[in-house]
Amino acid sequence: MERHEMNEPVSVRGLKKYYGNTKAVDGIDFNVKLQEVHALLGPNGAGKTTTLKSILGFVRYEGNIKVFGKEIDHTREKIAFVPDEKNFYKSLTGLQAIEMCKRLFEDFREERAKELFETFQLPLKKRIGTFSHGMKTQAYLALIFARQAQLYIFDELTWGLDPIKRDDVLEMVRDLVINGSSVLYTSHIIPEVERIADRITIMHKGKIHFSGFLDEIKERFLVLKSDCQIDLKKYNVVSAFRYAGFFTFLVDTKGQSLYPEKCECHVPDLNEFFQIVIRGERNVL
Repeated sequence: MERHEMNEPVSVRGLKKYYGNTKAVDGIDFNVKLQEVHALLGPNGAGKTTTLKSILGFVRYEGNIKVFGKEIDHTREKIAFVPDEKNFYKSLTGLQAIEMCKRLFEDFREERAKELFETFQLPLKKRIGTFSHGMKTQAYLALIFARQAQLYIFDELTWGLDPIKRDDVLEMVRDLVINGSSVLYTSHIIPEVERIADRITIMHKGKIHFSGFLDEIKERFLVLKSDCQIDLKKYNVVSAFRYAGFFTFLVDTKGQSLYPEKCECHVPDLNEFFQIVIRGERNVL
């Protein structure tokens, strides 16, 4: 193993996870660097949650996964995780959950957890199972943000939160990185990803279709639109679809200047880039 891989919070190579004939994750590679927010972006069923479960050792898989250069069982104490389904603490009150976390995790800060419950306006003496979905999310985040983990993993970080709470949580995530931690999280909310992610990995149908920095999209890719077929031999087309009589092509320029003729041409934002990558899997030219 190369030295830099030993220091990486997450290194995934050749990950495969099948459920019967369904390829939930189909041979993917990606990594999470130190002190970065890395977003797994994709529609429902893309394989994002299965990828997280594999990294955490919750499911059996094929491939090679290292967390800080080691098997997960040797580094689990460095990780804080918030699942999509938040049922673990539902029989406990906020105070009981804090007391349990204090016993479970050496890096847990009791006063910080109580402070965050107050920030989120959550009752400490009510059972978490009686909370709304958004309140449960905030309770889990309060408990996780009270830890001093080296790697934070979130599945659908802000699902169910109102816009104000979502903004507060996103700022807290950025603070984690500023303070030296790394973050891996899943999302399908593009504005949120644009706001806090350093790097993104787009998944669809168990495969990775792009992994890199947001700026790479503007630097490398062009969208070509035409009402007639164009000579594709001139371009490195990575995704394409036809809709309402128009052809849409996503072209990887590899940093070279291109001046296509007889068609509209522009640089995509993340939303359009994502839409073409995903739609291109479902439409036939």
